[in-house]
Amino acid sequence: MSADEASPRSVALVIAMAMFIGILEGTVIATALPYMAADFRVRPVDLSIGISAYLLVTAIFLPISGWVAERFGTRRVFTASMLGFAGASLLCGLSTTLTGFVAVRALQALFASLMVPVGNLVLLKVTPKRDLIAIMAISTTPALIAPVIGPPLGGFITAFLGWRWNFFMIPPLAIAGAALALRVIPDLRAERVHRFDLGGFLLTGGSLALLLYGFDRLSAHPDRWYWAAPFVAAGLVGGAIAVLHARRTPTPLVPLTALRHATFATISFGAGFLARIPFMAQAFVLPLFFQLGFCLDAFHTGILLLAQNAGDLVLKPVAGKALRWRGFRTALTSGTLTMTLSIVACAFLTADMPLWAMAGALFAVGMARSVLFTAMMSLNFADVAEEEMSGATVLNNLANSLTAAVAISLAALMLNLGTAWHVDQLWALGEFRIPMLVLAAVGAPAVLLFARLPRNAGAEVSGHRLGALSLVVE
Repeated sequence: MSADEASPRSVALVIAMAMFIGILEGTVIATALPYMAADFRVRPVDLSIGISAYLLVTAIFLPISGWVAERFGTRRVFTASMLGFAGASLLCGLSTTLTGFVAVRALQALFASLMVPVGNLVLLKVTPKRDLIAIMAISTTPALIAPVIGPPLGGFITAFLGWRWNFFMIPPLAIAGAALALRVIPDLRAERVHRFDLGGFLLTGGSLALLLYGFDRLSAHPDRWYWAAPFVAAGLVGGAIAVLHARRTPTPLVPLTALRHATFATISFGAGFLARIPFMAQAFVLPLFFQLGFCLDAFHTGILLLAQNAGDLVLKPVAGKALRWRGFRTALTSGTLTMTLSIVACAFLTADMPLWAMAGALFAVGMARSVLFTAMMSLNFADVAEEEMSGATVLNNLANSLTAAVAISLAALMLNLGTAWHVDQLWALGEFRIPMLVLAAVGAPAVLLFARLPRNAGAEVSGHRLGALSLVVE
């Protein structure tokens, strides 16, 4: 099956299933962290290393996803990665120690680093730009269901079956997804595959590994920052060398040409990077806030997180209309502002509030971020040429992994500092509230950065009339 013969809608549904599985696996365990920590005999915050290890391995192997897809074919790589993810999930559920859990999470991350990027690459190649918003809505809306049902489902499973069953339910879904992929994913591959850029892989993967490991050590032991600093510094230097290597190499592992587009650079590494940090960190902080701070059980914590993600899902159908009406620049600036304010509001929730009131507040939080993330996903590849799509997909996934690692490390750092400094004695539940305020402050500058985008940014994709008119005038 060629790219022209493939149905973008069918491909979008299969990619959505892969994203659903990956996100579901991450969200169902959010409410299980205290129970897992008890079994592993560690503190709940220590489980951040399991998340960090997943992100670290993903970041190391993401750069090879484009080359592997071109060399072995998208259908074969995508299907194999889904089956591998299923096997690794089974091993996660069988883990008995934190060390063993981290090891199999790393294996799971290896397969995830191929599964989602290769799927997104196929989707972007088979979808005309005029249909990008509609197709992206198909691929992302089912994936939004995962964080909606994940927390309450994880809470229910953890409370009545045990946390291990959160992992045992993943393999059947992944196997079904692999079977569908064999039917609808086209077998795209390059006619001539360039030589593997080993130097680029070692530089890129090594620098990311050093950087993310440094962040993790800093968050785990903030009082020993001098141990983490050399790793962070080495990672930054290695990253700079990797960029120089990519610019000077005729066939780099990760081409940087897509960065010439202001829209792509802004969403992946600029304002979008800052805007994603509080969103990703909140997923780690809130479950601990509700369970350790408010003494709620896993099931009721899941209900609150369900309300938050349901708000995102409910507003998603009108997000495309909002983009056409207001344009990308307005949607991004207003969306970032409302998301930042909603995170500040979360910091002021109290344990004596009725559950329905907290659920209503979190529902509003979810709605606040819906348009923002729809706009970012749709604008990101709006100006990227087809021949740049492979490199752009890898770069974007690298940016997402780096953002997630920074977000989780920053959240864990603030939680550890709060415990060490006993800030809860200065302000009730301050060890959870202060991190959320800091995270909101990190994302706030994105409002000003998004405001610098051209008025007609992404007009071809959004269909915004003012943007289209300004294109003619210019």
